[in-house]
Amino acid sequence: MRSCRPYRVVLSWGMTFGGASLLALGCGSDPVGPNSGQIAVSVTTTGGAPDPDGYTLSLDGRPGMAIAANATRILTVDQGSHTLALGGLAATCEVQGERSRTVTVDAGATVPVEFEVVCSELSGGIRVITATAGSGLDPDGYRVVLDAGDPQPIGDVDTLEVNALTPGDHQVQLLDVADNCSIAGEATRSVVVAAGVVAEVEFQVDCVGSVAQWNPMTSGTEADLADVWGTSGSDVFTLGELSTDDENGFQLASVIFHYDGGAWILQRRIRDVSLRGVWGATPTDVWAVGFDFLDEDARVLHYNGTEWSVVPGFESGGEETLALAAVWGSSATDVYAVGATFDGEISLGLVFHYDGVAWQRTSTPEDMLPTLADVWGSSSTDVYAVGTDQLASPFAGIILHLEGDHWTPVLQEPDLTLTSVWGSSASDVFAAGFTVTEQDDQFIVAGAIRHFDGSGWTAMTIPNTGVLNDLWGSSARDVFAVGDDGTILHYDGTEWTATTPSDRTLLGVWGSTPADVFAVGNGGEILHGTP
Repeated sequence: MRSCRPYRVVLSWGMTFGGASLLALGCGSDPVGPNSGQIAVSVTTTGGAPDPDGYTLSLDGRPGMAIAANATRILTVDQGSHTLALGGLAATCEVQGERSRTVTVDAGATVPVEFEVVCSELSGGIRVITATAGSGLDPDGYRVVLDAGDPQPIGDVDTLEVNALTPGDHQVQLLDVADNCSIAGEATRSVVVAAGVVAEVEFQVDCVGSVAQWNPMTSGTEADLADVWGTSGSDVFTLGELSTDDENGFQLASVIFHYDGGAWILQRRIRDVSLRGVWGATPTDVWAVGFDFLDEDARVLHYNGTEWSVVPGFESGGEETLALAAVWGSSATDVYAVGATFDGEISLGLVFHYDGVAWQRTSTPEDMLPTLADVWGSSSTDVYAVGTDQLASPFAGIILHLEGDHWTPVLQEPDLTLTSVWGSSASDVFAAGFTVTEQDDQFIVAGAIRHFDGSGWTAMTIPNTGVLNDLWGSSARDVFAVGDDGTILHYDGTEWTATTPSDRTLLGVWGSTPADVFAVGNGGEILHGTP
């Protein structure tokens, strides 16, 4: 016959009940025997908001039994070692000491075990404060995201309070800050919420206005300035061609000027060379590209922060004429220079790539003759080159996209010439130039801009203008295009508007911020865009 050893537990719901209820698990008629003892479990809870549904009490790892927030239970158990654990606590309640306790019970003895629980208020809050200073404030304000939840609107100078938050760490993020505004500190903040307390987090935002006026600068040269680029408003380079006719005869030379925030200073003059493009990775790592007037070589110069030096390796070998028009890179070890090569009969696209060690010539599509005028990319794996395909009849504007190690045409449009490309991201790219159409036996030249939205290229509606030569922007809502007759177009994310602060052709544009923009052009023209 199977023997039966009973498991005995006697439960008392507190001393005020004056009695005990008996729970017998197992078999036998007497649940309290000579080998049993008792554990008197007491739970006391203090604080502003006790757990409304109480807790659970587990003995020796068995399923927990309910116990109120303030109660005592008497457990009759076999003599020996036993483990008690208090669970089921709300997030706002904490056991003082260990939640699990081990006790040794002797026969006939009662061992007290006390659990002290402290509970705080059930919730806290966060007050988000925005304080925006400067000009050109964001017209539609910002958005606040709490713990990856749904965004909530907040103004430039505003307060947003979110309550009923569980005490602990929370993440607050400020979104939709305009490109001409910057947040002091991190855009995402960690905030500790205490029960019954509203924590404050303040975002200080500084804004600079967009360009409202164009002021001529003293350049100190009559050169036709072809391009401009810099690392900041006090570190800007421009370059171009200068022709002279003096006692030494007619001469052509290129010049490089640098702006230090106070004045434009001549850094280098090089004879018989045409420099067309400038770009750098840092103030001490700058490239200038062009071609030689008197032979078939392309020309590349490098600036190390102290001086400009000619870079070898761009000689043609006498079988073709090499000319570079633009340079751009994603980093100091990923730089592209583009242009054209002429073999005496046709022009072909010319691309060089620098990997941080050496320049290497790369190939362009063989089924077209793209004369390339500009290059830009959003990253090392997303690069565009634009120009004109002279093999097409009639000639066509062309946009090439670097896919892996080869260039693929993504746009070919008749009667279009593209001179510049720039974008704010991989899904927001602009290409500018002009169209030539015949009307009543006359050829009509009109500025043109094409836009890529991530899925396709479309023509943008722009004011009537002539040739557009260059593009630059600070964001998708702040883009400039410059061209003939001193035209400057500006795109605000919705429409293009035109201004004409000069009567000289503008060839290049670049800015350090939306309110600090430089436009350069013929006759040494340098315009400074400011609020």
